[in-house]
Amino acid sequence: MRRWILIFVLIIDIFLFGILQADEDKLSAERLAQWNLNYASYLIDVGKYLEALDAYNTAYEVTTYRKTKFRALLYKANLLATFLDAEEEALKIYDQIIKEYPEAEEIALYRKGLLLFDMEKWQDAIKVLSTYLQKYPQGKFRFQAEVLLEKAKKAIPPPPPPPTKRPKVRVLLYRKVNRVVISGKNLTINGHPLSQNHLTCYYQQGVVCANYPSALSYTITANTPLEITAKKRKKKVRGSILLLAREGSLMVINVVDIEKYLWGVVPSESFPSWPLETLKAQAVASRTYAFYQVLHRKNWDYDLVDNEGDQAYKGVERETPHTTRAVQETEGLVLVEKNRPILAMYTANSGGYTADAGCIFQLYKSYLIAHPDPPSLKGKMAYWKKTFSKKEIENSLRRIGLNIKGLQDIIPVEKGPSGRIIKVKIIARQGTDIYRTRTILRRALKLPEILFFIKKKGNFFIFEGRGWGHGVGYSQWGAAELGEKGYTFKQILQFYYPCTELKKMW
Repeated sequence: MRRWILIFVLIIDIFLFGILQADEDKLSAERLAQWNLNYASYLIDVGKYLEALDAYNTAYEVTTYRKTKFRALLYKANLLATFLDAEEEALKIYDQIIKEYPEAEEIALYRKGLLLFDMEKWQDAIKVLSTYLQKYPQGKFRFQAEVLLEKAKKAIPPPPPPPTKRPKVRVLLYRKVNRVVISGKNLTINGHPLSQNHLTCYYQQGVVCANYPSALSYTITANTPLEITAKKRKKKVRGSILLLAREGSLMVINVVDIEKYLWGVVPSESFPSWPLETLKAQAVASRTYAFYQVLHRKNWDYDLVDNEGDQAYKGVERETPHTTRAVQETEGLVLVEKNRPILAMYTANSGGYTADAGCIFQLYKSYLIAHPDPPSLKGKMAYWKKTFSKKEIENSLRRIGLNIKGLQDIIPVEKGPSGRIIKVKIIARQGTDIYRTRTILRRALKLPEILFFIKKKGNFFIFEGRGWGHGVGYSQWGAAELGEKGYTFKQILQFYYPCTELKKMW
């Protein structure tokens, strides 16, 4: 009798362990989803829109909670419409939410109407907003919907846009500092000249302070480039400095003419020794990217960050005559599609085949497609190899919130036309699942790219890959090789951004 009781208890323990393990797996997946939702917000802040899109895709795929799924879809639709000029894709997502998640229908229906209004599709907007008010007469957005509906009914074609002025860009140099020292000749602060050539500013009780009346913001200029020292780092830049009191600290922003901004970007993103035509191509790509951000961040405090999140900007001390010439000889030239500046993504090395943004990030752009790129294989950063033990991979995955026990194999299950591995199946003793390669495996192991082969050897996995970066758009090392071969900057840009045109904007 005792024997049967022990067996019964053992069966119950196994059953309960299975339930607890299932709950733990579910919670682990939800933690990973929430991390990706939060991380996507940071990625948007620093201009990494495609990576943010991938994070939303990951959150949607790994979670089992309906609320998290429709939140991921809502955030993704907003990203597509606001920052990626992919309004039609956003509309499809709102339709998906309306169809599959009735608990989120109200917000999706309103946002769809708002987006159609912004797209100036007046009749479609009237139809959707009217439907919203009929279904939700006491809804959260009824007042906004009523206002939009009246405006849509009275809508008249907008006047033609004014000619594009040569813009200034707002470059975020420091996000959170308590003290900054600014140096330059003939300094002014909010238009008032100062007697000294050094100014120390600090944050105190919600305002910016110095030996000058405190205020919510300071604008500082000089007759020479300004040197900014904060967090034990120095940078010398052209233009002016804007100091804002934000979130209990100072935000330091460089406001500078876009062409002079590029004087510091091109030598930071390229080698000044590269052919002039390659540097001119980089200048156009960087100008297009910067102008795109200016147009999409009008309601922000800044347009760009000064690092690789957007594009590297190391200021006056990185400038060279050769790279400045490349900027000057392409002044005002911007890549456009349907008369709109493109999202001019570029990568260090494509690994011999550019990536398709639609397959990898679910962003469909005619100019961000996969195609062979043999010149990149002759450049640096084209090949790489990394080896990890099973235990190292398990630990690395655990650090990003994915609890894998008893790793057995990693198998590619989805590839794009370039050969990049979009999804992998991770087989473990305690379960098997499929994950997005970029947001899970690449991030955990810090792999340079997702264009690789996986070899299993005993307790080790060997990743042999090509390329460096996301692989989308322009390949910097490939462009260097094309320049050496005698390609003009226009030919280089057409190779990497097909279906686009060059337009002189100022």
